[in-house]
Amino acid sequence: MKNVAVLMPHWIGEFVLALSVVSRKAQEEDSQITLIVPQHLIPLCTLFSPLPYFPYRRDSRSELLQSISGVKRQNFDKLYILTNSLSTSWFGLRTGIPERRGISSELMSPFLTQALPPSTDTDREHLTRDYSEILEVAYAAPETWPGITIPSHEDYSNTVALCPGSNHGKAKQWSGFREMIKLLPSYQFVILGDENDKEIAKAVASHFPHRVRNITGQTTIEAAAAIVASVSVVISNHSGLMHLAGFLGTPVVAIFGSTSAVRHRPLGEAVRCAVPTGAPCTVCNKGTCARKDFICLNSVSPGQVMELAGEIVRQPA
Repeated sequence: MKNVAVLMPHWIGEFVLALSVVSRKAQEEDSQITLIVPQHLIPLCTLFSPLPYFPYRRDSRSELLQSISGVKRQNFDKLYILTNSLSTSWFGLRTGIPERRGISSELMSPFLTQALPPSTDTDREHLTRDYSEILEVAYAAPETWPGITIPSHEDYSNTVALCPGSNHGKAKQWSGFREMIKLLPSYQFVILGDENDKEIAKAVASHFPHRVRNITGQTTIEAAAAIVASVSVVISNHSGLMHLAGFLGTPVVAIFGSTSAVRHRPLGEAVRCAVPTGAPCTVCNKGTCARKDFICLNSVSPGQVMELAGEIVRQPA
């Protein structure tokens, strides 16, 4: 049996997508898998996966060297690198693991023993296909993911979760959340996000003090996951929380602007993607709008999002 390690992505969304593929890889009987997990994602990892893990610390040179030394002592036979960066491929080389497999980009090839070519048309392939190629496991379409069960936060059952923030620029921040709340007068809402989302969340919540609970920046990621697991539906921009909902099997409406819904749709069957209609520059993959008018996001209407949510919302127990 091979002793293999998987270097996991740094961002929450990519992390849970990768974890869905790793979970299928772990069902094979010829490998013992250990995850190498960025320090800030370890609480999420322990909540979502029974696989053993090793913390990847790199906030300082001394922490990075300690991580390299610790991985060396594990005597892994093979390393799968699920991040496309020069720094992580260099990390893999320094660990001394004899086989190192990943997608070659950013001058990574000299550091990999199995360098895979980048996809030629990533906007038409889901990200989990890349992870499947790296991990040498059969690809499974994202809608086949069954979700997982974690302890939920029952105070938020029959509530709609809104995620109006995004760490990837204003080209991913839809402006229709406030109008959509007006169209759903019978629902209670909770707004989730991190510290960077506080301003946009306040702008949405302040108009509906009796129907919207804004806890943006007030929860750990594990607490946010428990809330997401319990709500009726999540309505989210392209963000880590969007992918968290899909991984947990919670119904989610994902709002896309500058990025590809085919590439980045959440996992699971109870997913609807609100995509731009008629925008001439859709899928520019940029965080800012060259036109300055955000035509792609603005072409997604609150009514469209509300209709999609109605197709998948969980009914009250």
